[in-house]
Parts: sequence; structure tokens; C-alpha cells
Amino acid sequence: MATQNSKKIGQRPAEKPVNKMETLHNTWTVMKPFVHFSVKAMQVIGHGLVFIVKNVPKPGGDKDKDRKMMKL
Repeated sequence: MATQNSKKIGQRPAEKPVNKMETLHNTWTVMKPFVHFSVKAMQVIGHGLVFIVKNVPKPGGDKDKDRKMMKL
């Protein structure tokens, strides 16, 4: 026969002590998706910035073209 656990009003269940390793494990389990997303987002932003910097024309680049055209 199954035992019944009856709860009485005003009594709290006994809490087991939580150690630091369990807390860290639970925290990492919750935060892991956010950390993974932020790392991927930083990679996307970094690649975008590198692409922009590589494709911005250099300030002295137009002068070189003008000099070549004048020599011809």
C-alpha cells in the first residue's frame, strides 16, 4: 500500500544544504545558451567590422590614380 505524505499548513519542507559546486553547475546550465549566443554574435560583429575596414578606400588611394592619369 502506498504511503501518503500529508503536508500541514505552516510547516515548510526540510531544505537540504546546497554546496558551491551544485550552485555553479546549475548556474552554468542556465547561462550556457546565452554564452554560446554571445560568442557567436561577437564573431559575426568582428567579421563584419573586418569586412568594412578592408573595403573602405584608403585616403591616399585617389591621389595615386590621378598621378598615373597625368603621366599618360
